[in-house]
Amino acid sequence: MIISNSQELQQAILNLETKKKVQERALIDQFQVTVESLKPGNLIRSAVSKIMPVDVFETVVNTAGTVGMGFLTTKLMGGAAVASKGKALLGGLLTQTATKTVVNNIDTIKAYGTAIIQNLFSKAK
Repeated sequence: MIISNSQELQQAILNLETKKKVQERALIDQFQVTVESLKPGNLIRSAVSKIMPVDVFETVVNTAGTVGMGFLTTKLMGGAAVASKGKALLGGLLTQTATKTVVNNIDTIKAYGTAIIQNLFSKAK
């Protein structure tokens, strides 16, 4: 582009300033997308989705949570070698109830866990 007078120069400057603003906005948007993709949860989700389908992964996570809750409630009730049958029955019922509660409310538990972690590790203002 050949500029021959001051009016063309002013127009060229305005065009370049507009182009600069558009490029800055695009750079900021891309930076935010990159930051989001580098969060640990998204990195794990991305890696796992390349290895196995998402529905299989969710099934594995739910099963692991169920087994974990089973172990936890067994420990709370006094271990696997419970002396009385009533205590064993109560332990099994407690295990099933706790496991069902966790599986049905996994999103709520995840939200509370995330909020607690953010509150514990956020910088004081």
